[in-house]
Amino acid sequence: MNPELSVRQVSMDLSAVRQALAALTSQDVFIGVPEDKTSREAAGDSGVSNALLAYVHEFGVPERGLPPRPSLLPGIDDIQKDAVEILKDAARQALIGNAAAVNTALNKIGILGQNAVRARFVSNEWPPLADSTLDARKKIGERTGKSGRTVATYGKSRRERGAVNPLIDTGQLRKAYTYVVRKKGNSALAVR
Repeated sequence: MNPELSVRQVSMDLSAVRQALAALTSQDVFIGVPEDKTSREAAGDSGVSNALLAYVHEFGVPERGLPPRPSLLPGIDDIQKDAVEILKDAARQALIGNAAAVNTALNKIGILGQNAVRARFVSNEWPPLADSTLDARKKIGERTGKSGRTVATYGKSRRERGAVNPLIDTGQLRKAYTYVVRKKGNSALAVR
């Protein structure tokens, strides 16, 4: 008794597979605060960008009394397992030539990371604000008093407004965190 052997020829467009694999291996997902889009809206911020504020708060400046209040690195840690699963699925899709699914996966990782980092502004174990920060009252204007002198007008303190969570007073820094998908080797993304 001899076993039967059959041969079947299967044709596959390998160019689509190559393109999909190239899409997967030639791009990176960057999550953070892009330096070129970080201007702050409020007056009186003296040119301090959201990118600089993000760095300062991520690592702190102990000599100035600013403790670290990290959001980027913990947020990225939070999505590691999900990102790996998304990349595994993207690799499977690349092997069948589905480049669109690869790009969708990279953008999905970006959105996942962006949202995880932004969520850290609400769910965190950061050191509380100093009493002096909570009780400080922001100057909101000036008026002329009864004696003819100019008198400063102050708003409510953070404590009076109930705004005691660090880094969420205006929400500008939290909203500045985003993502981009870029080709590898893009010199515009030099780390300084």
